[in-house]
Amino acid sequence: MATNERIIPARIAEDGSVHYTSVTSPPDNSTAVCYMVPQRVIPVIFVPGVMGSNLFATAGPYKGTPVWLVNRQLDVFLKWVGRGPETRKQKLDPKNTVVYDGGEIPSGTALNEAELRRRGWGTVAQASYGTFLPFLENTLNDAHAWESGLRVQLMRDLVATAPGVSVLSRDEVALSYKYCMPVHAVGYNWLQSNADSAKHLADKIREFTGHYKRQNKICEKVIIVTHSMGGLVARYYSEVDGHRDNVLGIVHGVMPTTGSATAYKRVVTGSEGVAGPVLGPDNATVTPVFAQSPGPLQLLPAAEYGMGWLKIRDGSNLISMPVADPYAEIYLRRGTWWGLVDDKLTSPLGREKTTIDADWAAYVALVSQRVQPFHEIMCGKFHRATYVFYGDDQKHRTWGDIVWQRMGDSGGIYKDQNASLDRILDRQPSRNSGTGTQTFSQKVGRYHTAIDFKLQNPQENGDGTVPIRSGCAPAGGSGVQVCVAYQDVEHEGAYKGRPQQLFALWAVTRIVANVKGTSLEYK
Repeated sequence: MATNERIIPARIAEDGSVHYTSVTSPPDNSTAVCYMVPQRVIPVIFVPGVMGSNLFATAGPYKGTPVWLVNRQLDVFLKWVGRGPETRKQKLDPKNTVVYDGGEIPSGTALNEAELRRRGWGTVAQASYGTFLPFLENTLNDAHAWESGLRVQLMRDLVATAPGVSVLSRDEVALSYKYCMPVHAVGYNWLQSNADSAKHLADKIREFTGHYKRQNKICEKVIIVTHSMGGLVARYYSEVDGHRDNVLGIVHGVMPTTGSATAYKRVVTGSEGVAGPVLGPDNATVTPVFAQSPGPLQLLPAAEYGMGWLKIRDGSNLISMPVADPYAEIYLRRGTWWGLVDDKLTSPLGREKTTIDADWAAYVALVSQRVQPFHEIMCGKFHRATYVFYGDDQKHRTWGDIVWQRMGDSGGIYKDQNASLDRILDRQPSRNSGTGTQTFSQKVGRYHTAIDFKLQNPQENGDGTVPIRSGCAPAGGSGVQVCVAYQDVEHEGAYKGRPQQLFALWAVTRIVANVKGTSLEYK
């Protein structure tokens, strides 16, 4: 008589022992099947993007409370809508915040909450990664479905049509099933420098690998999967801090490799769209946090991004900046309407001149000591087994260039046809809307005319945050195996789409082959 197989899932106890639980066989003659859990472990480490980690206040008026908790988008909206610059500066202070591990744990795996918290899942945004983490965990640890799992499917289905992309071989898939690949998450304080976050990542990787070693398992290397700014953290950990030999490979999604002009735009005009009330709807609400936070500042275009991305246009007259140095020419230009930071907005808690001067000096020190050196040391550095995807979609137009365009008269009788663009650069506007319009008043004869310069809509393909010039920057770089463009990729939800989830699964599976020559290799 034919029998059916009944798969008994493995349960792993805190001490690492494996348990299988089954009741007496039912009268269908089914046979219980228990798949062994490999004793060689390759932790898969997910590193989220900016604002993708939960934060907790350690000092100040909000001490002892979560100040950034992203369980559901609606909760975040209600918590931040209408909050002024004073509240934002105090709550989101890089010196008074740490990672919070009490976030909501995604459902959909066979693991209990305690185990997933140990793995760090509570440190990252459930709203952004609540589907991707279970997907990765389930598809990388599906021994019971090895004949029909998604890894097997990728032996016949391409994840993209691009150079370097091929279907997985049977040997690659078979080898990957010889390893246990538990998925971990490392939230970090995204307000702090990515260099500091890289040190935090190093501590967590030591903690995770140590856990498995104490269970007498072989665990020497990890695979890292990143989202957005998390890619900068992982690259710094691997290539600058010297931990590349601990890493078999890195998968990057929508990484702002050389920075993004969108960062400039959101400081000078606030954030656009539905995210505006949360991130800050104007320059007054964004500037106080941005100017004190090295992590977000490191998302600005580096010199590697290219020159001339900030443009001021008046008809056929055009000025493009920077010419040679974005730091001196744009980020540290005080008192200009087109510079990055309005110094009068850095100090909502004390608007007297001495406080403004002190905050400006602190900002200059951050850019000079934490941002520019970070950009310079990261230039062109990638792990030797790097796999990248980015967004290239006209439906998600992105600020690759910033264009301030003269719009003509907004009042008055005459239009001054002879106004010098150079003179406008050095003038102060009579009104700054804080959302993208700078108005200049000018006397023409007996009348006054108003001239508006308006920040134009984005024109470059991308994902809405990272333009293609930055997303595709790794292509051709040393160590970069694949750099794939996808349509229908929105930055925050980059790992919510099935094509991008499959890309990550494909890349991780292919990276496993790098165990050759290490202690993880089967002899």
